[in-house]
Amino acid sequence: MEQENARLNAEVQRLKETASTLKSNLAEQTAEDGLRRLPFAPPLTTEEPAPTDAAPENWIDRAVATADVTALPELEKLALRDNRRALEAVALLADRDQAATLTRVWRSGQLTMPRLVDATRFLAATMEINPDAEQLLRGLAADPHADARVLYAAVDGLANPSFPLSFERDVAVSPPPHFKPDIAARVRMLEALRQSFADAELRNYVDQMKAELQAGGAEPNPMAP
Repeated sequence: MEQENARLNAEVQRLKETASTLKSNLAEQTAEDGLRRLPFAPPLTTEEPAPTDAAPENWIDRAVATADVTALPELEKLALRDNRRALEAVALLADRDQAATLTRVWRSGQLTMPRLVDATRFLAATMEINPDAEQLLRGLAADPHADARVLYAAVDGLANPSFPLSFERDVAVSPPPHFKPDIAARVRMLEALRQSFADAELRNYVDQMKAELQAGGAEPNPMAP
């Protein structure tokens, strides 16, 4: 009997060891199968983050410094997103496309008030190279719903084609105007706008700006044609 019990115990122990071995082999086989399947899994894709308005604007500096007209479409998109730097660049390149890009941005209806004021000043400041400028400015002056800030900006632009730049001094940007201003035409335009203004203070401001324009004139850029 004792021999029989010993034999049974030995058999049970052997079965346990066999089961343990099979379980271990199965686990290893499953891991190997998983590894073999990994190459057929769809690869993970990584996408570069989309550029934002906060991205470095060195390319804008280069576009203006080199008068790169091919940059105008991208500058226009950025200006329509209310980027002041891009809007200024569009104005500085206005002599390269007869201010067509600047005019589209100004008429887009997508600008906030601060940028619309800037765009209006630039539009008036570049009137000599914009075939539509006079008509647009006359229409603006006659619009009873025009914001006073926009009207003042139009007067400022006509009186001062040398609008200030926000570009860093180390950027080789030729200051405006990039053309020879027509002082007589600007004076006539100011007088025409004044006739449409009902506000007395605005009319007085036109008189002041006209006097300054006639007295000092605009210093033409030596690089202008």
